Amino acid sequence: MKNKYIIAALLLGTLATGACKKIPDGNLSNIIRYEVQPSTIQQGRAYVSTAINPEGSTKPLNIKLVNVYNRETGENVTPLFEKTYAHKVWKALYDPKKDTTLEQINAKRIDTMIHPIVINPVSGQIEANYTTVNLPLGKYKFDLEISNPTGTKFYKDIGSFDLVEAPLFEIPAVRSTVAMKVGAEGTTKVITSGVEHIRVTRTSETGDKVIVKIVDKNGNAFNPSKGEIARRPNSGNTPGFLQTMQDYAISTQLFDDRMEFAFGVVPFPLNSLGNGFNYYYRIPAQYVKYDDSLGLPYNTYSCNARFSFRTYAPGTYLIEVIVPQVTRVP
Repeated sequence: MKNKYIIAALLLGTLATGACKKIPDGNLSNIIRYEVQPSTIQQGRAYVSTAINPEGSTKPLNIKLVNVYNRETGENVTPLFEKTYAHKVWKALYDPKKDTTLEQINAKRIDTMIHPIVINPVSGQIEANYTTVNLPLGKYKFDLEISNPTGTKFYKDIGSFDLVEAPLFEIPAVRSTVAMKVGAEGTTKVITSGVEHIRVTRTSETGDKVIVKIVDKNGNAFNPSKGEIARRPNSGNTPGFLQTMQDYAISTQLFDDRMEFAFGVVPFPLNSLGNGFNYYYRIPAQYVKYDDSLGLPYNTYSCNARFSFRTYAPGTYLIEVIVPQVTRVP
């Protein structure tokens, strides 16, 4: 009987000791995951994915990228993603309405070395920037190490992304040309214009400017410095003008055969002023002779050319806007 009481006492003591042992608060789930697989990252573009699904894990999480692999070959390519590249990073909020000079813009940026693709250590979001132009296109997957107050776990092949080619610039809208009767602008004639009536060439990786030439059907350039290219007024009784590239640029220069627009940030333009990324110009009636087939008498209709452009990469761009069925009159 005495032994029975001793055993009971030992059992109670063991239970009491176990009851006093601290059980860690919280949880670190085994099924943390990304809901979208794979993410698609356009090379040279800014990108942020959706956050990782923590599946009830206790926050805060500390998320660390461990390995990156080529999904097609299985090769560990982590060293590619550990390299850093020079890039300008904002240190203050950019306001395009106030930051209108390169000096003002540069005062808010700092040169630094950054990774092209990183994992946000708190949310797990995949974040990419312009320096992905230095990475090879391909299909990738990666491992993460995730920790929180309850411990640390390794998540093999938890995420994936495709790095795909993207154009350095876009022409978001089709070219258009409209003849408008002087003094009666409601009277118009559309001159058929298409993708063949705009040519864009990136002539340099430096310079950060857009050169625009508006030319007639024979390739003769209209002269902006002598008033052969003007701004197009708003329609109806609305005062002012439709947007031109000058409205987005930090400086504008006019030459005999071209207009040059300097920009300070990419994408350029960063945001639209309201008409997409379209630019509206007018060639006054005295500088154009329409083809006879259009039936538009000389010096009666102005020629209104619209084109569209947006770039995602720094450099110098030449835009040639071709006006069909029109001959320049110097």
